[in-house]
Amino acid sequence: MNFIKIKYSLPRLSRGITKKSIFFFSNSFTRDFTLFLCLIVCFLILTLSLLTFDSYSAEENTCLACHIDLKKPKKSIHVVLDKGCSTCHKTVEGKTHPDQKGSIILTQKVPALCYICHDISKFKGTSGHALLGMCTGCHNPHSSDSDKLLKNDQPNLCYECHEKTKFTKKYVHAIINLGGCTSCHAAHTSEYPSLLLNSTHKLCISCHANKLKLPHVVSLPGKKRHPIDGVIDPSTIKLIKVEDPKNPKRQIEIPDPNVPGKEMTCASCHEPHSSDFRSLLTQERICIKCHKL
Repeated sequence: MNFIKIKYSLPRLSRGITKKSIFFFSNSFTRDFTLFLCLIVCFLILTLSLLTFDSYSAEENTCLACHIDLKKPKKSIHVVLDKGCSTCHKTVEGKTHPDQKGSIILTQKVPALCYICHDISKFKGTSGHALLGMCTGCHNPHSSDSDKLLKNDQPNLCYECHEKTKFTKKYVHAIINLGGCTSCHAAHTSEYPSLLLNSTHKLCISCHANKLKLPHVVSLPGKKRHPIDGVIDPSTIKLIKVEDPKNPKRQIEIPDPNVPGKEMTCASCHEPHSSDFRSLLTQERICIKCHKL
């Protein structure tokens, strides 16, 4: 398009405004406003074209022609999608693409494929999730309406493997519905038993700070305190029969020195998830668990 030079007179709005010479696209453009409007329209057209243009290659666009679910907007999206499908999937050029669901052609097996981007050291620990190594058991590899590409929100995702009835008794630990299972448990691995984020004592007092001063107060006459820290839970001790040193003709039971009992913790008396008894106690008459009548 050729530019032509035309002259026009501007209204005299104030002193100092005179005739000027400017360039326009055609003879019909006689106002600065028209030029401004054209620029805006061009900008909008360019912007919309960029927003609707897929960044995928021709191969990826071919994939999306069939896998239309991947185009749906979701809350969390796997960042590797920006690099295209072939980052994780083998190319199907020159091959018959499987038409049945479940036939996935990956460049490597899971979890080796995931470890290319995700640091493997973060998935090592003394205790590991039973699903460790099966990343897609909990995560959607493309996108999800839940955080961290999870297939469902907590705790419903966890209930798919862990029996829900254990978490829905009369009294439920408030943290389950407030922060979810990962408030206390690591999702992948941990240095503590049961995938806990910390030792039982430290984990509990992170919320129950008023119980920090041990021994723990219980409803006993005279407001006596029950020892916890450094005490062996009697219910975890294995007893063996030995000869009574005072009377060789009879036997007595003593703790098995080869099988030491577990140290008493908050979980010795309280259920961490839910209970049919107040204060999340493990049983109604909790004292007789250790103290025989």
